[in-house]
Amino acid sequence: MLGMHGIRYSLKYPEILKAELNAMKRVAEKGKKIGILTPQIISVEEVKKLKEYLKEINFENAQLGIMIETPASVQIIEELCREKIDFISFGTNDLTQYTLAIDRGNEQIQNIYNELHPAILHQIEFVIKICKKYNVETSICGQAGSEKEMVKFLVEQGIDSISVNADVAAEIAEYISNLESSKSSNKEEIEKDFIEPQSILEEEETKESYEEISEEEIDFATKIKAEEEDGIAEEKEEKRIDKEIVEEEQTDREGGFEEERKEEVLDIF
Repeated sequence: MLGMHGIRYSLKYPEILKAELNAMKRVAEKGKKIGILTPQIISVEEVKKLKEYLKEINFENAQLGIMIETPASVQIIEELCREKIDFISFGTNDLTQYTLAIDRGNEQIQNIYNELHPAILHQIEFVIKICKKYNVETSICGQAGSEKEMVKFLVEQGIDSISVNADVAAEIAEYISNLESSKSSNKEEIEKDFIEPQSILEEEETKESYEEISEEEIDFATKIKAEEEDGIAEEKEEKRIDKEIVEEEQTDREGGFEEERKEEVLDIF
C-alpha cells in the first residue's frame, strides 16, 4: 500500500493517465457528469500537474476531487482547496493505517486498528471545516460510513454525503434521517430560547426607559406645551383685533363719503 500506485503511478506514466482521461472525456461528451477522484495525494503539485493534462486534452469541465487518505493531504487541505478542487472523499481505511502506523492486514495488531481514534476524528473534523470555508463538497467512502457511531459524528460535522455498504443502506439512511430531524428540532429550540428572552428583555428596557423620565422633565414638557398653546391663542386674538380695526376704518370712510354726498345735494338745491 505504500508503493507505486494512485496519483504517483499516473504521473509517472502520463500516457496511461491521458488515455484514461480521454475515455472519461468521451463519456462526458454524451451528457454524463464526470468527477475525477485522485488517490494518494500528498502535494499541491500533483493536483496542478493533473489539471495540466486535463487542459491538454481539452477536458476542463470535469469535476476534480481528491482522496483524503494521507496525513499529508490533511495538513495541506487549505492549499488544495485554493487550487479550486470541487470535492474530497475521506478514505478512512488508509488514513487510519497511515496515521496510527498500523498495517490493517496484520492480524497481530488488528485489535488496535480504530477508525474512531481521536486522531482520525480530529483530522476529519478539520478537513470538513476547511472545505466548508471554500465550498468544497465532502464525502466518505469505505467501511467507516456503515458504522453508526462514525455516521453520527459525520452528520454532526456537516458532511455532505456518506457512502455505505449495500446491506445496511436502508438502516443507515433511516438513522441519518432521525439524526437530522433531531438536529433541526434542537436548533429550533435553541432559537426559541434565545428569541423569547430577547423579546422580554427589549420590553423591559422600553418600560424602564419610560420609568426613568423624572417628574421635573414631565413638568417642563407640560409647561412648554402650554406656552405653545398660549402663543397660538395670542396670535389668533391679535389677528381678530386687527380685523376689527380694519372694519372700523372702512366703516368710517364709508360714513364720510355719505356725508359729503349729502352736502353736495344741498348745495345744488
